[in-house]
Order: sequence, then structure tokens, then C-alpha cells
Amino acid sequence: MNFIVIGGGAAGMSAASKAKRSNPSLSVTVLESGKYVSYAECGIPYLIQGIVPGASNLLHYPITEFTINRKIDVQTGTKVENIDRKEKTLLLQDGRKLKYDKLLISTGGTANVPFGRSFKNVFGIRSLESGEYARSITEKYNEILIVGDGVLGLELASVLLESGKSVTLISKHSRILQKLDEDIAEVVQKAISSKIKVLTDTSIKDIKEIGDGKLSVETFNGKLQTEVVIFAVGITPNVDLARKAGLDLFMDKAILVNRSMQTSDPDIYAAGDVATTTNLVTKTTDWQPLAQVANKMGRVAGSNVAGKLMEFPGSLGTTLVKILDLEVGFTGLNSSELKRKGIEFREKMVKAKSKAAYYPGSEDVYVKILISKENDTILGGQIVSKDGGAWRLNALAMAIQGGFTVEDLFYGDLGYSPPFGPVWDPIIIAASISMRD
Repeated sequence: MNFIVIGGGAAGMSAASKAKRSNPSLSVTVLESGKYVSYAECGIPYLIQGIVPGASNLLHYPITEFTINRKIDVQTGTKVENIDRKEKTLLLQDGRKLKYDKLLISTGGTANVPFGRSFKNVFGIRSLESGEYARSITEKYNEILIVGDGVLGLELASVLLESGKSVTLISKHSRILQKLDEDIAEVVQKAISSKIKVLTDTSIKDIKEIGDGKLSVETFNGKLQTEVVIFAVGITPNVDLARKAGLDLFMDKAILVNRSMQTSDPDIYAAGDVATTTNLVTKTTDWQPLAQVANKMGRVAGSNVAGKLMEFPGSLGTTLVKILDLEVGFTGLNSSELKRKGIEFREKMVKAKSKAAYYPGSEDVYVKILISKENDTILGGQIVSKDGGAWRLNALAMAIQGGFTVEDLFYGDLGYSPPFGPVWDPIIIAASISMRD
């Protein structure tokens, strides 16, 4: 049986490897339009910063690991033009036709660049190649404008500032980080604004080159000059192949799949940033373009292709990011999302300490939990801290996925040691106070 994977990113290589490992008799081919497969996309900001020496350091494995050791045919620089579902063939850009029995579409997404795409100093970041390009440009210039107040925009602003660049960030909103509620986002905004110029309530109207390596950027609140503009305003899933093939799409945005990662054509699977998932809080169809989600989707798809049935239950959209010296994270739903969905909830935010009071190095930890009024289960969690924020956010994510109530969370048997946390951990304190309501 011929299993062909379109796209060699996290989902694609995970699927190819799982399928071949589960059924070595499969003929597995990966078609990747770029020059890299299986790389750490989340490491790209650190490549741009320079603490990752080069693109090769972000490769999980050399390509020979797949072609020689795993017996997978990996073809880079290969673009698929069309899927013929009736004949079960792929038309490649070079004119070749390939026959498939099972197919996976894992074509990822493309960074949105609404203005200035033709200018060399205006770009977005998504692929490893784009990361290499961004590093080559930002090494040469000092004035950087970041457009977008989400995770990637703030992460880029942070690493470029730490690289010694002069950074300005533009947000179309009244504050940064819309996935955080306003009260806890204020902590991040205060820290960011003290070091990075943040322009809120505006967006870009036009970009022009004015010579001497300068760009004139016209916003709705006036003009400014910079040398580099990096857009971090989301991605668009690469669904053109699926759309032309007549596969069902979700809101014309992502390929609709079931828990087995099958599309509306049972012989075609989709995984990664191009595919839908299930929101574990609402149990509804969602889209969450995250690395950990893509890897698991790919493994499920590959296992099913190989005849070993698996289902992907869904995701909470758990996200962590380092912004300057802060560990910031969110999981589940925030207050705005809960209100839009008509879910009644209550919320509690606490400020506590990351370590025992007598142990050196303790920092403030801000913990926010959102709780169902119907059954007291945890619906969302948000964390900001300079110390221990990441692991606490992951503990909250597991509590939400496990269906914990605030009482369950209070009785959670978290380990205790003064260097790692106080005997009353901030998470336990948040649950305890919530139980009084």
C-alpha cells in the first residue's frame, strides 16, 4: 500500500514515522515543498536571536534518519499541484504523477503579511527558511517594528530586544495578549511597556520604502519610520489542495477531520495546522495551530493508516511563552470566550509566591482560574510569573483535561519542597479561595 504525506513538518513526519514503524510493509513517501523536514518551529525566535547557532540545530533528525534508517522516501523541493481523488493520483509541479492508496495532507499554514510583501525588509515568520531569512535581515538592522500583540509578536519583540535591537510593537487592540484576561494581562503589559515601545489601538495602512534602508509605515494614528517590519498577525492554513479536491472545510478555514484524522474522503487524512481539532472544554470543532497538537495528530493519522486504530480526543490550546523574564501561559477558555459561548462562570485571580518565603529567589506568581457555575469544574487557567509559571500552567491544563472541580484542584497532591514552591502552592491557594465563594 502506498501512503503519501504532503508536507514534512511536525504532523507529516510524525505520521510517516508512525505508519512505517507500525507497518513496515507500507511504502511511505513524504513530499515537502521546502528544503527542511522535521524541525523545531518553536525554536525559530531563538534562531533569530542568535542563541541557536544555525538552522541545522533546530532539525530533530537529519534527513538520512528518515530515508536510510526508517526507509521513508523523503522528497524535498517537491510541490503538489493537484489531488485527483477519483484516480487517487497526485500531480506534481514537475509534471510527475504519483499514485496513492492513503494520503495525508499536512501542508501547514502561511504567515499573514497584509502589506509590503514585495519589500525585502517586510516579512512574516512560519517556516525554518523564513526564520533563516529573518535572522539574516535582523542581523543587519537595528530598528525593528513588530506588528501583532499575540504570542509570536511578543516573543519576537522579547528576543530582538535582548539582542540589542530597538523594538516597537503595534497592536490593533487596547492592550496586548488577547488570550489573557485583562486583569492578568496588565501584569505583562506593564513589564513589556517599560522596555518596549507599545502602540495600541492602531494598525498599518501602508508601507513604503524611502531609501537608506528605511521604511515609512503609515498607521491609523500617524506615520513612523523603521528599518524592518515583521508581521505576527496569525497564519492562514494552506487548504488550497483540499479545496480544489472538494474536501469539506470548517468555516472555509481548515480541513474538517474526525477523531481518526480522516477528512470527508476516508482515504485522505489531514493533520497539523491545516486541520481542525476538538476543543476539550466545549467539545466543539476548533482550530488550534500548535506544535504539540500537530505532533499528536500526525501520530494518530499514521497509526490509523497502518491499521492500528487511534483517536485524537482534542486539545485545550495550552500555550506557554517566554516574554522577557516572564513565563506566561494560558489553557482552556478565557472570560471573553466563555461569555461569547454563553457559559456561566466565576473567576478567581491570586498573587502568591513561587517559593517558600524563607528561600531565596522567590518571585510573584499570578494565577487565574475560571470555573463553571454549573458544576464547579475548571474551564480555563492563566499564569504569569518570573519563576515556576510554566509548570504551574501545565498542572492546570491537566486538571482541566481531567475534569477537575475546584475541590479536586484544592486536594491536588502537588509535590512540595522550599526551592520549588511554598507548602500552599499558588494553584492550591487559588482553588482554596474559590471554594469559599
